[in-house]
Amino acid sequence: MLQTLRTILNRPLAEEFSIRNHLPLALQAGVYVFLFVCLLNRSFNDPDGMGVVAGLSVGMIVVVLVANVLVPKLWPAFYDEDRWTVGRHILQTLFVLFGISCSNQLILKLLNVDGPTFGQMYLLVTAIGFFPIMLGVFVAEQRRLKRNLAHAQTLNDQLAHRSEPSQVAPIPSQPTPQSVLDATPTQRLLLLSENGKERLSLQPDQLLFVESVGNYVDVHWLNLSQSQKTVLRSTLKEIETALTDYPQFFRCHRAFLVNLKSVSHTEGNARGYQLTLTGTNATVPVSRSYLAAFDTRLATVR
Repeated sequence: MLQTLRTILNRPLAEEFSIRNHLPLALQAGVYVFLFVCLLNRSFNDPDGMGVVAGLSVGMIVVVLVANVLVPKLWPAFYDEDRWTVGRHILQTLFVLFGISCSNQLILKLLNVDGPTFGQMYLLVTAIGFFPIMLGVFVAEQRRLKRNLAHAQTLNDQLAHRSEPSQVAPIPSQPTPQSVLDATPTQRLLLLSENGKERLSLQPDQLLFVESVGNYVDVHWLNLSQSQKTVLRSTLKEIETALTDYPQFFRCHRAFLVNLKSVSHTEGNARGYQLTLTGTNATVPVSRSYLAAFDTRLATVR
């Protein structure tokens, strides 16, 4: 029982703590609360009553934006979108409802309107808001999970087809001129640190993925068949710029850049994909905002 509960609470959820994402949701919730309370209390013929309800709705909008946009910026460790789970979302929902209860109590007091105690207000707000919010989240996540699993299976079919041996080209009757061989040298890529003192020169297919870690990047690459890691003082943006001429490299996450030719398997979850790469046990995430571009780019890489 406890293991089942732990598994449910640790299930990944996709969340984006941005004003672009939460402003429309907050406005919709404010309108919903205004109409719901007015209908429940028959306040449409009472200007004073409608004013109180409007004040409560505006207060709720402010609380939702503060709790879902400002607070995550102040406490980024807890609100890491890549580690967001069902358990954290439940806590966040209770926190938002607590803030709405505080806002309601403050507005009622400022307007000199009698109301329930804070405990009663919190129970009322939670009873009205908690289950619809969580139900909406779970329905949306199940749709997203189903879609990502289906897309991941399609990508795996593409990868399986890509790995099939192709027909061997016929051997020319005449040897290739040395001038042609000299004109098509193997191109190496060069990754530099910010000060230019540290450098890493690789064949494109040697580079597996790059991860941003603070002010550094971890470059994971293959030395023969062994995975190696080189740390450079640089940013992922600078590495991405250095690899512009190599279409096999793709920025798949705010902290990851991957060699699409190294991808051997994809697995879908509610947040996006998890990529398995040839030559390493590490997995690379593809976040929700990169999914469409990733699907398109992977289909072009051979």
